[in-house]
Amino acid sequence: MKISVIVAYHGEENYIRDCLDSLKQQAFQDFEVLLICDGCEAPDVSAYSELTISLLETKNQSGVAAARNIGIENAKGEYLFFLDADDYLEENAFAKLVAHAENSCLSYGEIKATWYSRKVYLDNGEELDRQNGTGEKDEFDGDRNDPYEFFVKRAAGIQSITILGMLIPTTVVRENQIRFEEQYKYYSDLPFLMAVLAKVEKTCYEAEMTYIKRKHNDPINLPSLLQAKDEEKKIFESMDAYVAAKKVMEKDDKADGTHLDYKFVRRLVTSFAPYMIDAKEAKKKEVMMRLQEALTYVSKDIVPMLHHHDKKLYFYGLNGEVDKITSKTKNHARRQTLFRICTSRAKMKRYLYEKVFSKMKMLDDTVIFESFFGKSYSDSPKYIFEYLNEKYPGKYKYVWVNAGKRLKLPYPAKQMTRFSFKYFYYMARCKYIVFNGRQPHYFIKRKGNVFLETWHGTPLKKLVFDMDDVTTASPLYKEQFYIQTRSWDYLVAPNQFSEDIFRHAFMYDGGMLETGYPRNDILYHPDKEKKMAEIKAELNIPAEKKVILYAPTWRDDEFYGHAQYKFSLKMDLAKMKEELGDEYVVLLRTHYFIADFLDLSEFKGFAYNLSKYDDIARLYLISDILITDYSSVFFDYANLRRPMLFFTYDLEKYRSVLRGFYMDVEEELPGPMLFDTEQIIDAVKNIDDVQNKYKEKYDCFCDKYCAWEDGHASEKVVNAVFNR
Repeated sequence: MKISVIVAYHGEENYIRDCLDSLKQQAFQDFEVLLICDGCEAPDVSAYSELTISLLETKNQSGVAAARNIGIENAKGEYLFFLDADDYLEENAFAKLVAHAENSCLSYGEIKATWYSRKVYLDNGEELDRQNGTGEKDEFDGDRNDPYEFFVKRAAGIQSITILGMLIPTTVVRENQIRFEEQYKYYSDLPFLMAVLAKVEKTCYEAEMTYIKRKHNDPINLPSLLQAKDEEKKIFESMDAYVAAKKVMEKDDKADGTHLDYKFVRRLVTSFAPYMIDAKEAKKKEVMMRLQEALTYVSKDIVPMLHHHDKKLYFYGLNGEVDKITSKTKNHARRQTLFRICTSRAKMKRYLYEKVFSKMKMLDDTVIFESFFGKSYSDSPKYIFEYLNEKYPGKYKYVWVNAGKRLKLPYPAKQMTRFSFKYFYYMARCKYIVFNGRQPHYFIKRKGNVFLETWHGTPLKKLVFDMDDVTTASPLYKEQFYIQTRSWDYLVAPNQFSEDIFRHAFMYDGGMLETGYPRNDILYHPDKEKKMAEIKAELNIPAEKKVILYAPTWRDDEFYGHAQYKFSLKMDLAKMKEELGDEYVVLLRTHYFIADFLDLSEFKGFAYNLSKYDDIARLYLISDILITDYSSVFFDYANLRRPMLFFTYDLEKYRSVLRGFYMDVEEELPGPMLFDTEQIIDAVKNIDDVQNKYKEKYDCFCDKYCAWEDGHASEKVVNAVFNR
């Protein structure tokens, strides 16, 4: 057996498949897998019969160090390879490393971090990572063939120094009785690695080998062990691990501890010193005593490498001057804060919001509204605003957020641009907040605030904590979303189906309003025909023409950068105009995330680009047929009981690669799934037949998804929130 792969498993059920799949598909297959279950149930490995897998276990969550030690004791291979259960390898990883595995050589390669699963990474993960700024290999400007320099200098800090991504001769570990220190939870790799490097005869860097380190985008349900908040334990453990590593290095003529010393002093500056500011006196003295001892191992050769502030803290630490460390750290933080707010308008706004505006008296009669991040006057916030003005004139004052362009409002209200000084001022002071999307993640929920989240659709595609991968340009989406939902007092649900999903997908346990969406009240307008004529006249649509509304969704995997999404029209408008133009017009309404502007000038009089039209509910009302795909618009449109067609040209890709669905679309959609323009034209020409064919499905669909809608959602929401 050439390699023993040691995997410490802590119950990472959502990740272990990718890990084992990457082993299963290795080009080099002469290895065993030692899967050590650390106080958890063993995963089902029946699908990996090709692999030689031994299932071992520790006692009562002993930790990664203990699990790895069990692996070492049971390994049969000539080389050890440590692989975390949430990571995976490129298929030639072992082949590349084994090529250098001779004469007790330790061979190692690169580590690349990604947010994504193996499938997404192999398909387009590198591009997604590039967009997110997270996928580059670790920056390193030193000698890759000097392992002491490479392993330490490339790491972001001493906690990031790792034994992952390398083949370690088993004889070196066993003959020298090298083991992981089991009392360490966070820093066991550091002294182990230094002990191995001190004893190994030869090392070799392999540039073409890449170990994929998967970062967690769900720190709530699946936090990394190293993301724990036990700062005190980390501080003491990091000092102990550093001293242990330095003691080993002192006996090795090849070892250069310069980079490790530098990173330890940086740890003093960024972690130890801030911790001591608010620590109790006894704990502060204990940290200082341990730190003073650890700093004696730091070579004074690094002093010229240190900035002035770091240098001061280093000498204060050596002399045990804890008061000077805390005083210097406080003053330095104040100067940095002052510099930031004086040189950055954005940081100044945030500072004023947190330190000044949020301390001012709350405006108890003022309501702030935002729809689609200020892009429009629309959706449920619009209808709640209008209901309040109609039923309670003069009772409240109103503020609307815009995205830089003033909104056309039917009632008096102040307006401010999103993220302007006025925005932060009113966000801090308004008692009532009515949004249909997420608030900034740094929003401060004040005592007395009432936050009404209306949301913006019945979920078809999986949301937030139901998603395995977040392929948008914000991998921290889950963590931020969790924080944001803690501020919501009320969340509007359009139906029981949505309420159930919101509870688990948002991890939301706050107040739920079972009212239907206020934005759909217009679909139950008592004088629909008159309202439809008004809207058609407003849009210059011929009164005699029937209307087809095409409202596709955005695609998670098509984007230029953060919040800049692509869209290409797959519908042949020329052919549709030729076949349907005498009777119909087409209204195009793309999702607000889509940045592209579609030029429809050659289809004037037939196709109207209404992507920038604020209120899609008004377009529903005048439309005789809806064509959509995976957008939640069809849940709302169903309230009209008018025919719907589903243009699902990329169904397989969308279902398997992207989010997936909450419902079985083939079974539940109240209309045909179409895949090209010819099918669309045929369905429109035979729309009565389509309606009759899908009547039973349509009735079931409405019973499930439209049962709460009755045209009085705004009234119900206002009574619950403003008249409580």
